[in-house]
Amino acid sequence: MPIHPSAIVSKTAKLGENITIGPFAIIADDVVVGDGCRVDAAAQLMNGSRVGNNCRIGSGSLISADPHYIGFDESITSGVVIGDNNIIREYVTLHRSVEPGGTTVIGNDNFLMNGAHVGHDCILGNGNTLANNALLGGHVSVGDFCFLGGGSAFHQFVRIGSYVMAQGLAGASLDVPPYLIIAGINNVFGINTVGLKRAGLDQAARKGIKEAYQRIYRGSKTLAEVLEASESEVFIPEVEAFYDFFRNKSTRGVLIRSK
Repeated sequence: MPIHPSAIVSKTAKLGENITIGPFAIIADDVVVGDGCRVDAAAQLMNGSRVGNNCRIGSGSLISADPHYIGFDESITSGVVIGDNNIIREYVTLHRSVEPGGTTVIGNDNFLMNGAHVGHDCILGNGNTLANNALLGGHVSVGDFCFLGGGSAFHQFVRIGSYVMAQGLAGASLDVPPYLIIAGINNVFGINTVGLKRAGLDQAARKGIKEAYQRIYRGSKTLAEVLEASESEVFIPEVEAFYDFFRNKSTRGVLIRSK
């Protein structure tokens, strides 16, 4: 297990097998790192960090850092839980929860590029890509297989559905339904057709999603009328998930403006 002599690794940290720790990296007391992980130069895994197997933590990254939250009590115990097979590149910041015993959660198979920020109490699903300097405010939830473009930013408590693509510099202060492309500020550009094909959604699913999108974003009925009508219909799971996103409780409201 190669650990660079300049790295600072607590004796109480729990490290798995076949780990590489680079120069000037810091591993704090209350840290767990799984097998096959690589911690690059000057990365910091602070108290409360839980890292799964086969992850890379890039140079200068801060894991389980204190949140940017006025009045935060630094004495509480909270942390960041990271799943397996994640690539976390240079200068990524993952902030710990503001709640005692709480966690910020990163799932499996995610790719967080240089400078990405995941705020306190976020939940990031599986297979997502956050491009350079993508920003998630506190309590944001992200589904699976999303691509959040460079410099995109998301307000606290926003929900982002699965298979969403956010173009570079896009921003949202409202919930983003699954399967959609957003561009600019709070604007739906259309369906992420290419992303759905690449993800393996079959033609029936894509057709059903398109029909649901047309009803909500292009039809003459109000959202409430569309949702009421949909209650008496039976949909395949992918389409039902689209309608459910609008039905589920929202703190911020759902983005329905489209170009």
